[in-house]
Amino acid sequence: MKKFIIILISILFCVTSLSYAQNINWNLTGAGARAAGFGGAFIGVADDATAISWNPAGLTQLIDPEASAVMRYITDTYKTDFSGRSESESLGHFVPNFASGVYPFNFPGLKVVAAVAYQQQLDLYTKWNLEEFTRGEATGGASNISLGLAAEILPIFSIGLASNVWTGSMSVNADYWDGYGWIPFDYSEDFSGFNFNAGAMINLSNLSNPIPLKIGVDFKSPFDLEGDLGEVTETIQMPAMIGVGASVQLGDNFTISADYETRAYKDKQITYDDGSEPDIISDYNLDQIRAGAEYLFITDFAVIPLRAGFHTVPTIFSNYDDYWVDDPVPRDQVVGSGFAVGSGLIFEKFALDATVTFDSYKQELTSGGDYRQVSSTIFTLSGIFYFN
Repeated sequence: MKKFIIILISILFCVTSLSYAQNINWNLTGAGARAAGFGGAFIGVADDATAISWNPAGLTQLIDPEASAVMRYITDTYKTDFSGRSESESLGHFVPNFASGVYPFNFPGLKVVAAVAYQQQLDLYTKWNLEEFTRGEATGGASNISLGLAAEILPIFSIGLASNVWTGSMSVNADYWDGYGWIPFDYSEDFSGFNFNAGAMINLSNLSNPIPLKIGVDFKSPFDLEGDLGEVTETIQMPAMIGVGASVQLGDNFTISADYETRAYKDKQITYDDGSEPDIISDYNLDQIRAGAEYLFITDFAVIPLRAGFHTVPTIFSNYDDYWVDDPVPRDQVVGSGFAVGSGLIFEKFALDATVTFDSYKQELTSGGDYRQVSSTIFTLSGIFYFN
């Protein structure tokens, strides 16, 4: 019965409210304001305490112990124009996004770096208020706790591995209108799962005749993310993800980078242990391109970086022709774009970085010009502490 109510309310949210849009960002990436300033093109950079979340092999570039913490403030704006009716709504919230600790040490014949990290991956926050129907708020999400180890096998070649224990929960505090009054409807979902990510890094700047080029690759294994709703358990099939990236350092102060990452969501399902029909997460893989640059201004006070980046925003959505017909005809995948700018202050003992990212995509709902526009503004603030 609880499953039926949850599904019913979810369907009615999506169909009835033009202002409601609970959009999970399935584009899982690493963390950090510096990486965000590169537009997320960090697989081939990965040279700070956030490396465990991008490419654990990059950890071998760290010389001293480091710790990092990352906070985000996310504002999502939903605008829908349907049959001449326009609605717009904005939702904002803080996210404790990431924390890590890194410790380099020497193993006979090898440079080894150990790391531990926490990262929120799936942010499930949303809020709604449909008069005389339902109102409420969902908070929380799915996170992972990672243990990583990286080793420099050769001066130009490193490998890394991280195990990820998935945890976290979502809480929903809602009311629905039964025709006579508001009836409380609260529930929670607890998440669990396990996967790993493996990375490799080729650093040609360590050659005897240095070439200022680094190439990185990162692979995240597929797994089942279990969601315990009490009476019902859902299983979310999370896909394999593989990314490649490269960075070039031009002179002492200028770095450019680019990544390509694919997330194999095509035909992945959410299934339920009560015999319900499974839901398809996506008809598409989420293939993303990212590029960015950083320039360092050296002053007597501190090093001041200036960063800018671009990335595509692939989604699980399609554009549709007349979606209300019995057999809607999907057109192309909805893919948006995003750009980022950032800066900071780098001192001997710590660094502060801040980045603002603007993402958006537009979904055509009908051939008549009806659409839904989703825009996100993400403020990311990071602190990295150096124990040298």
